[in-house]
Amino acid sequence: MKTTVKSVNKPLIAAAYLSRFNWFNVSTEDTTGKTSSFCATKIYMSDDFGHFEFERQFANPKYSNGKIEEVIPVSENKILFLSKGGTVYTVEATNKALADCNIASGSKDDPASLIDWHRSGLTEAGEVFIVLDFNKAGQISGKDSGKIKSFVNSNLDGKPQSRQHCRTIYIKAASDKTGHFDPVVIGLYSLESETVLTGKTFFYDVSFSEAESDIIRAMLKAVEEESNIPLF
Repeated sequence: MKTTVKSVNKPLIAAAYLSRFNWFNVSTEDTTGKTSSFCATKIYMSDDFGHFEFERQFANPKYSNGKIEEVIPVSENKILFLSKGGTVYTVEATNKALADCNIASGSKDDPASLIDWHRSGLTEAGEVFIVLDFNKAGQISGKDSGKIKSFVNSNLDGKPQSRQHCRTIYIKAASDKTGHFDPVVIGLYSLESETVLTGKTFFYDVSFSEAESDIIRAMLKAVEEESNIPLF
């Protein structure tokens, strides 16, 4: 009896393999020789036609130029993908210092549980600086991720194309030992360059409810008390 062997979906298998990593440096070259590069926080097959989506946390994603037709493993963490449109995608995968999103240790509804202690602390200027690691909230749905992206685009000056790359939210205030931390600066933090992208000043009595103010102040106080060595 003749046995029929189904074709192996190599792009899908490669995408599944890459899910063990949380950071991707991607370089591209099209048929004209034009090159580009960007970073991504997730890579997956976005539809039944074999297109890849390169997710960039809370920013506009990138999409492959047609379906992925060929997969060429180079090393354990480097893979080349060739799309139907002729573009070659070189993906170098690694694990950045971020929480494992498969193990939820916090909640998007509890900002204090998302403090990134690796990136938060005191600056040399005497400011309390907090970066949020949304991976601590576990697997955030596409709907919730879209809401956060919309918020940072509208309220934290994140809309320009130059700011559309992997990013998160930071909070900063002067350390005055009074616990007031007023005003507070909130903005976008680039996970690619590990630097501040934007910053807007907010006053508690104007911008936040009493409950929201208490949460932000408590976060700043916790980091202030925990940190002794300036970050930068």
